[in-house]
Amino acid sequence: MVLDGYSFNFAGQRLAWMVGIVMLGRFLLSAFLGTAAGTRFQARFEADSAGVYVRPPEYKSRMRWIIPLVITLAICFPFVATKYVLTVAILGLIYVLLGLGLNIVVGLAGLLDLGYVAFYAIGAYGLALGYQYLGLGFWSMLPLAAIMAAAAGALLGFPVLRMHGDYLAIVTLGFGEIIRLILNNWLTFTGGPNGVSAPPPTFFGLEFGRRAKEGGVPFHEFFHLTYNPNMKFIFIYAVLFLVVMLVLYIKHRLTRMPIGRAWEALREDEIACARWG
Repeated sequence: MVLDGYSFNFAGQRLAWMVGIVMLGRFLLSAFLGTAAGTRFQARFEADSAGVYVRPPEYKSRMRWIIPLVITLAICFPFVATKYVLTVAILGLIYVLLGLGLNIVVGLAGLLDLGYVAFYAIGAYGLALGYQYLGLGFWSMLPLAAIMAAAAGALLGFPVLRMHGDYLAIVTLGFGEIIRLILNNWLTFTGGPNGVSAPPPTFFGLEFGRRAKEGGVPFHEFFHLTYNPNMKFIFIYAVLFLVVMLVLYIKHRLTRMPIGRAWEALREDEIACARWG
């Protein structure tokens, strides 16, 4: 089948194999859960008589070995990856950050925010526009862009403070669409669909290009290294990785702090929370 120059080939045999593998895996899983070993495996995740799963005091999670291994692999990864793979990894870390933030808003607090990406767009465009119109560098605009996104969130939050459920979802969805339309159609300011250039990252003023600006020193010459065109991407990857680790730690602490437990209680039953103050 050919549609306007694009070909569409239906691989029925491949689809049949995929469906067969999924069905076979489901059958093997059901067969395993029916054995004594499967019963013991299920019992590890079942609740007790109080309806809450309680681990024994001597329990030690296997994640204590997996997490350091994953961190080690993530640190070594950029030094063996190509430019394309690094670019994909950087985009992946950005989406991980967005997912963590959305997990706090929706998963922890129970607020259905459908315009969450608008704050991401405000921060990203704020970083680039500050560089283009004000001449501010990467590190100067980075905290300012975060403040701009937070200010936009506060500006939206006050009018919808008492909205919940579908009403909150509709308002946030509309806000996200408004931001998208403004950024996409304000050609003279944001560049429209063509976008706008972001400031190049630097390491304490050291640039990652082969040649620095007049009076500057490139990163590789300052540290007497062989020039690598991937240095800039490795640096961005490292910055994003550290930010992801920081956000993971904050989220971990939030779930154990009083404010985090208060958000969880509000998510489950707002009326009961109001009753207990």
